[in-house]
Amino acid sequence: MVATAAELVGSSGVAATSFSAVLAKSRAPRGSIYYYFPEGKRQLIRDSVEWTQALVLDHQRACAARSPAGVLDHFVRFFRQSVVSSECTAGCPIAAVAVGSYARELPLQSAVRAGFRAWVALLSDQLEARGLPRSRARSVALTTLAAVEGALILCRAEGHVAPLDAVHRQLRRLANRRPS
Repeated sequence: MVATAAELVGSSGVAATSFSAVLAKSRAPRGSIYYYFPEGKRQLIRDSVEWTQALVLDHQRACAARSPAGVLDHFVRFFRQSVVSSECTAGCPIAAVAVGSYARELPLQSAVRAGFRAWVALLSDQLEARGLPRSRARSVALTTLAAVEGALILCRAEGHVAPLDAVHRQLRRLANRRPS
C-alpha cells in the first residue's frame, strides 16, 4: 500500500491519492488501511515519502561508479527508468508532497526535508569520495537534485524523456569540469 501510495502521489498528487485509489490499485483489503494507518491519510502519505527516500538511497548506495560523472549517471538512471516505465506519467512523490496541499503540515514537511537532505548528503559524500572538493561536491549534489526534479516535471509536460536526458548531459559536464 505504501509503494502504491507513493506511485499515485508521484503521478496524481496528494489530493488525488485517496484510500480508495490505493486499495483499488494495490488490491489490499479495505480493513488493512485502518490497521496499518491508524492516523489516516497523512500517515500513509508520510510513509510513502519515507519509503521513497529509502528506495532512492538504497539505489544510490549500490553505486559502484569510480568518477563523479558516474555517480550522477547512477542517480539519474533511477529516475529515468521511472519516467520511461510509466510512459512519462511518474513524478517524484516527495516533490509532490512538497508542493501539495499538505506541504505546511509539520510531520510531512519534516519528512520531505529529511528525504531531500538525505539524497543531497549521500550524493555529496559519493562525489567527494570520487574526487570533487567538499564544497563543490555539495553544490553539485544540490544542483543535481534540483535539476532532476525540474526535469521530471518537464518530462511529464512534454510526454517524453528528452528533458531529463538533456539535464543529465549538462550534469555530467558539471561533474567533469575542472575548477578554475
